[in-house]
Amino acid sequence: MIATNSFGVRLLSRISAVSLLAVALVTGMAAAPAAALTGAATSLAGYHRTYTALGDSFTAGQGAPPYIPGPCLQSRYASYPVITGFLSPYRLSANKACSGADTDNVLGQLAGVDPNTSLVTLTVGGIDAGSNVVLAACAPDPAATVCTDALKASTALIAKLPAKLFPTYVAVAAAMPHARIAVLGYPHLFNPGDAFGDKVNQATDVLNQVIAGAVAAAATSTPRLQFVDVSQEFANHGIGAAIPYINYNPANPTATANFHPNALGNLFGYYRALVNDGLLTGQPVVHSTNQR
Repeated sequence: MIATNSFGVRLLSRISAVSLLAVALVTGMAAAPAAALTGAATSLAGYHRTYTALGDSFTAGQGAPPYIPGPCLQSRYASYPVITGFLSPYRLSANKACSGADTDNVLGQLAGVDPNTSLVTLTVGGIDAGSNVVLAACAPDPAATVCTDALKASTALIAKLPAKLFPTYVAVAAAMPHARIAVLGYPHLFNPGDAFGDKVNQATDVLNQVIAGAVAAAATSTPRLQFVDVSQEFANHGIGAAIPYINYNPANPTATANFHPNALGNLFGYYRALVNDGLLTGQPVVHSTNQR
């Protein structure tokens, strides 16, 4: 596992050489030593590998406004696809992720994709499992009956999810036959210790297990597929943490950005998970148990 300090210094060194825009992603974090920023030489001219982002609001970057105009709530500056496009050898050529997207919508996102894409990232399954219904029902009052009912309904939907995920992964692989395909899981939204938050986190664990199982099944015929577990990168940075990676405004429980990774979560959570799992090296996919 990469140490936090060395990881942050290397990221900040690269950021300073790419653009002031990327610097804004880490506003509020400790400043890197000046010596670490000296001589940074990352150049976009060498970024020749193409990258396509697919999926739901977690890939769109709903928790990191401002947004690109349109209905999909794509973060203009701080989604993990934008960050990956700045900080890795992969140039983001298409971001089709959209808030509210389920597996059927992801199949629609494949229209017009570049078959020569080198990297694909994808988050999907949360909407199919009813996560949006759970959060809408539970945000105003986690103790309400409607919240309990939504959690029960979500459990039933998760059981039906493998039959939707498997063909989705196969279709993505067929549409972009040369791409490494990273299927990212979902982070815990809450720090441990809150009764409602613990229930949501447990449901997220079940959802991630189903996603990982579907990826493993599809990868038997398409080894380019890889599940990326983000739990370690987001650990102790949920809602309620001193430095949260998840956006939540307690004064406005139904705010658009709530319950999604903020800029720090996209950088030090999702992007870092892609780095730690070796998806951004340009080397062939190597399957592992995602130990870091």
